[in-house]
Formats: sequence, structure tokens, C-alpha cells
Amino acid sequence: MEFDRLEALRVGQELKKIRKQRGLSLADVEALSGGRWKAVVVGSYERADRAITVGRLSSLMALYQAPISALFPLSHTRTDGVRSGDSGRSEELTLEITRRHEMAAHSFALSQFVTYIINVRGDWNGHVITVRRSDLEMIATCEGLSFNDFIEKLRVHRFLALWR
Repeated sequence: MEFDRLEALRVGQELKKIRKQRGLSLADVEALSGGRWKAVVVGSYERADRAITVGRLSSLMALYQAPISALFPLSHTRTDGVRSGDSGRSEELTLEITRRHEMAAHSFALSQFVTYIINVRGDWNGHVITVRRSDLEMIATCEGLSFNDFIEKLRVHRFLALWR
């Protein structure tokens, strides 16, 4: 089986981005994992100097508390005609979905939307979900709030994923 260097580089860049979003250095990853993940090894995966198995990738993403699907964005055409990766792609925000049962009490429309997205994507085991800003703007409008007020509401109730 041939090692796909370009795909490994892309996955490595995504791993690094997620690690940094979590506010973790390579040394922090080693400490957080109790030494299971060596900083030099994680760095080599991020640089694609070393191939990572699916099992190890899954384990690392579990440490980062992010779904493995975050590393593999859809490449097919979305319903709005924009392809993933096109420069026309709108800004995205990440929501905590582990507490979505509480979400309905504060934003029924958001709760219903998140449930719909989970079902469409087939991602029932994730801890977070990424949605387009434009979708949240629409939900804010339905709730009679400005986008900024809606985002603040999500932050207050800890539904917006803020990477540590």
C-alpha cells in the first residue's frame, strides 16, 4: 500500500490546527496523555514525516475530544452548490452537542437544527458539530435576536465550543 504524502500532510495540518485550537503544545499533549503520546511522535504525524494508523488517529482525536470526522471534510457538492474547500465557503462555528438535551430549553430551533444535521451527516457519536455561520444567523433571526446576541447566548449556556 502506497503512502499518500499529500493526504498525510493535509491530515497533519488538521491535527495541528485542532491541537492548537485546544490551546495545547506538543509538550502539553505528552503531559495530558501521561506520556502515552510523545511530543516528537505527534509532531512527526503533524509534519507527515511518519504515517499514522487509523487506530492511533482515533485515539489522538479522542484525547483532543474531537470527532475523527473533523479531519475528513466532505468533498462532494453541498446542497447550496458550494464545494467543500471552495473559497466561497462561509465561516463555520463549532457547537458542543454533548449537552444538546439542555439546548432545547434555551433554543428549540437550534436543537432541532442540530438534530437534523446529525441525522443527515450520520454523526451520532460526536462531541462537537460544525455549522455554517449563515445557518446560525438564520436561527438567530427566527428567535428575534441579532447574530451577536445569539452567539453570546450560546456562550453563556456553554453551547459554543470554545477550545481550551
